[in-house]
Amino acid sequence: MALSPSLAFDPSDPAFLDDPYPSLARLREGARAFYDERRERWFVTRHEDVRACLRDKRLGRNFRHVMTPDEIGVPPLDPRWRAFWATERWSLLWLEPPDHTRIRKLVAAAFTPRSVEALREPARELAAELLAPLAERGRMELLYDYAQPYSIAVICRMLGVPLDRHRDLLDWSHRMVKMYEFDVPESDAEAANAAAAEFQDYVRALIDARRQEPRDDMVSALVAARVDGERLSDDEIVSTVIVLLNAGHEASVNTLGNGMLAFARQPEQWRRVVDGEVAAAFAGEELIRYDPPLQLFERWVLADGFAIGDVSIPRGEKISLLFGSANRDPRVFERPDEFDVGRENAAQHIGFGGGIHVCIGAPLARVELEASLEALRRYWGDFRLGAEPRRTGAFVIWGLEGLELERA
Repeated sequence: MALSPSLAFDPSDPAFLDDPYPSLARLREGARAFYDERRERWFVTRHEDVRACLRDKRLGRNFRHVMTPDEIGVPPLDPRWRAFWATERWSLLWLEPPDHTRIRKLVAAAFTPRSVEALREPARELAAELLAPLAERGRMELLYDYAQPYSIAVICRMLGVPLDRHRDLLDWSHRMVKMYEFDVPESDAEAANAAAAEFQDYVRALIDARRQEPRDDMVSALVAARVDGERLSDDEIVSTVIVLLNAGHEASVNTLGNGMLAFARQPEQWRRVVDGEVAAAFAGEELIRYDPPLQLFERWVLADGFAIGDVSIPRGEKISLLFGSANRDPRVFERPDEFDVGRENAAQHIGFGGGIHVCIGAPLARVELEASLEALRRYWGDFRLGAEPRRTGAFVIWGLEGLELERA
């Protein structure tokens, strides 16, 4: 069905970006799926349908392995942003089987329960090391002072990436992820492309270093790995390392920022964590459900006969799955607009995707979030907002520009 005037949807509208959830609720209750002519795509609004789409093999993250752009009327990739598209070419978030299966199998070997568990204590120690002096100071900008350096340090430790240029890594990531938004301004695309080129050069130099002197880390493992008797190409390794670095910290940082803002506005919920009524790991699931860092994820219809309910969606169409809407679906979550850290079924959220593209780093993200909340509980048991926070102005990657906190 086409979007009716009563279901206005403009994710660039400042009023929408101030609080998208009332609009998402109207959309969700008005239609399971609707077509947006301006953005030439379908949107799926409800939890059951979003979850089903994530697992449906008739849908894919990419279409180029079964259809050409001309065949379905999609413009070719803009050649001006060649470096960015080169980074995406072998990204786990872009690939479909068999390439996805081949590369993910190698990466999954590093994200075993044992390897993630081995990071639990270092993650706790690092959280305390960063937050203790900030507590003594009595004021911090949560994202810049803590969440960003913390998350990038944890994922870099797993990958074996040095931290000497962590601010460059963060800057490249921040510029690149803007390409996932709607209506990307040319200036943002130029910045993302430049960041991708710089990031690729950095990772290629790292690959060369690990080829000469291997270490016990993921980059060395990817360089040495063989799949069906063949090594991964440098292009495949570059894309894999970049997507793991970018995805490995963007979601973690924004989850913590969004979540601590929710706690600041509803301090009685933070008190439940501080007093030990609700465990940090349990509360973390509600943070992801209530205000998720990723608001939508895209799929392409790869086969005929696909439908959402009685709404048929033709082969070659793009679908956007509205995670934030699904996570507040009253069919699944009682009083979904309430922030309740003790919510029994919060872990049913759609925050880590699903199907073959389910977030491979979800276990590590949970370890980071738990360690952060435990350290904040210890060192920042009483806090308040130091200034009214501002959103980034982006919808898909949903987060704050910063979050000033001060001890109460």
